[in-house]
Amino acid sequence: MIKLMLKFELKKIFSKRINQVLLAAVLVVTIIYSGMAIGSMSYTDEEGQDHTGIEAGRLLAADKNQWKGDLTPETISQVIKEYKELSAKYPDGIPDTEYGKSVQSYYDIYDFVIGIMTPDSEWNESVVYQLSDEQLQDIYTIYQDNMKKMAEEYGTTPEKRSYLESIYEKIEIPLTFEAKDSWDTMTMYAQTYVLLMAVIIGFLVAGIFSGEFRPGTEDVFLAAKYGRSKAIKNKIIAGILVSTVVYWIGVGILSFISFAVMGTSGFFTPYQIDDPYSIYVMTYGEYYLLILVGGYIATMFCAALTMLVTVKMHTPNLAVCIPFFLLCMMPFIARVLPTFDAFFNLLPTVLTNIFNAVRTPILFQIGPFVFRQISFLMFLYIVLFIVLLPFIYRSYSRYGIKKKIKF
Repeated sequence: MIKLMLKFELKKIFSKRINQVLLAAVLVVTIIYSGMAIGSMSYTDEEGQDHTGIEAGRLLAADKNQWKGDLTPETISQVIKEYKELSAKYPDGIPDTEYGKSVQSYYDIYDFVIGIMTPDSEWNESVVYQLSDEQLQDIYTIYQDNMKKMAEEYGTTPEKRSYLESIYEKIEIPLTFEAKDSWDTMTMYAQTYVLLMAVIIGFLVAGIFSGEFRPGTEDVFLAAKYGRSKAIKNKIIAGILVSTVVYWIGVGILSFISFAVMGTSGFFTPYQIDDPYSIYVMTYGEYYLLILVGGYIATMFCAALTMLVTVKMHTPNLAVCIPFFLLCMMPFIARVLPTFDAFFNLLPTVLTNIFNAVRTPILFQIGPFVFRQISFLMFLYIVLFIVLLPFIYRSYSRYGIKKKIKF
């Protein structure tokens, strides 16, 4: 009986023309996004000619992987020395031919050194020219010293300071390098894509309960033997199932197409290559998965909230706006109200904006326990999602009872 009821609910969802149009739009947009990600890759050859398209990603990876391996002080010194020589030779700017011949292959390493030397300031290329040979040989000592300074600066309590120190100790030195441009590119596109998925899934789940509020329908549905129990449970399960399947199939197709073309080089490259002092010690592959999982948690929370509002309002008109407002509008509101940062730092928008969140060392402390912002919010919104489910069930199962008693 339960399986038949669940199949019936799923059939109702996927048989609606509007939902079919939405799912077709998801597929089209997914393919378009994959094409945009692939097309955004750029490779410069030894003649200074730029190449984009299907081959660009793999050509770029092959060029950069000349430096694949441990980033020892000797390797870093070689990179900086070569770049300084080229800069001295071409004071008006390194030409595209030289960029394609050598600079392109090691520019990420060059950028990493600048990141080490500017721990809490804007990116400043001039610091490279101030580095002596001795400093380059001690680059990781400088890096570790700066980690201690960062821990002291952002560790506003002894517990936070100790926590940051323990996090920085997890960074393995020397770092390893492998071309990670495909993952770097996909983190940007995936972040935008999960926002789109959250909004579309909100439309899908909003109609699960609203269909039963049509005149006459609600009386039949709620008067049925399992109308106020199993039927409602199956609606909730259907909403969770549809949201999960649509989300992961969408991001799965996006990832498969993009990485099949661009390649997967750099999955194990430490994220600290790009942001040396990030408190999220992970590889680029883990970073990409973090974006997808964070987006999924935010999507499921918004889906549950959408179903609850639909039940309360007896219409999906307002509920369908919830994902868009929470995840798309809130970041703009946060920018014009910076004095409320503490509030906005707790909203689900953080989970769909991980690209920026990993760059900011925000910590929360509850008693002696310290948590990083992303991990704390992932746990928080999983709990809130679970808490919302019984509220949805209770609100719909009790619908009409008070009205009948008054009558």
